[in-house]
Amino acid sequence: MAVYTKVTKEEITSHLRKYSIGASIDLKEILEGIDNSNFILETDQGKFILTIFESRLAENAEKDLPFFINLKLHLARNGISCPRPILDNKGSALVDLEGKKSVIVTFLTGKAVAKITPNSCFEVGKILAKLHLAAADFSMSRKNDYGISNLRPLFSKFERLLDDYQKDLREEILENLDFLERSWNLDLPSAAVHLDFFPDNVFFDEDEKVSGVIDFYFAANDALIYDFAVTTTAWVDDEKKFAALLQGYEEVRKFSEEEKDFLKIALVGASMRFLLTRLHDMFFTVKNSFVTIKDPQEYLEKLRFFRAHA
Repeated sequence: MAVYTKVTKEEITSHLRKYSIGASIDLKEILEGIDNSNFILETDQGKFILTIFESRLAENAEKDLPFFINLKLHLARNGISCPRPILDNKGSALVDLEGKKSVIVTFLTGKAVAKITPNSCFEVGKILAKLHLAAADFSMSRKNDYGISNLRPLFSKFERLLDDYQKDLREEILENLDFLERSWNLDLPSAAVHLDFFPDNVFFDEDEKVSGVIDFYFAANDALIYDFAVTTTAWVDDEKKFAALLQGYEEVRKFSEEEKDFLKIALVGASMRFLLTRLHDMFFTVKNSFVTIKDPQEYLEKLRFFRAHA
């Protein structure tokens, strides 16, 4: 469940008076997701998505939310189909609702793929490269909260709990953190990147073409090849899918040889990030919170695979 803040009919009616997008017809809760309260908002002028920012994002609203909002505006103006923030009558995208920051964005058609195929990987590679090119001249910047330098502090929050969870996992993670910290290359091409390009964040139309990209709330400045590595760990489970993903990307933007050489290490880094965040959520998510905890073992297996080939 991902709706923490309830909104009444009267409250949304009052809120919409701040905008010029019509009167409310319907408001439906979106139960998928973890971080924020999300709703499908229908007015007499069309469909939109209303997001009320909670937890992680609410704590850093003044610092982070302008980056996320302006990045989506920048990408939309540069041909990337993503949720475009709607400005209120005062020209603001971030508007208070129920004492919290909120945003209304355009509604994207399409849906996530039911089954990942080489063709869907090819299309994902293309849109990821287009996004990278479109973000190249985005002027704002944000540090990646889950970059390599932040992984050890994240690990330290639950390190003491690992022995009871899985024998020898603590030592395995520490050895891989050492490897990443001494191997990471900070001089590769970088920009504002998505960093959460999972299948549920990419929509396809009936012709199996990408119709839009959503959920930019992990976006930050990092290496383009690292964002590609994150995408690889999320979409690829065989050589055909990887070849299709790479071919799609390089149809739009060619990787340098240095980037390609670094990909093996970037894949270890991406796997480590999601192993640690899943372990963190497993240990610290409040029981009976209706949030589905994702299995850390999936990314432990990926970490071991990519490390063996690094």
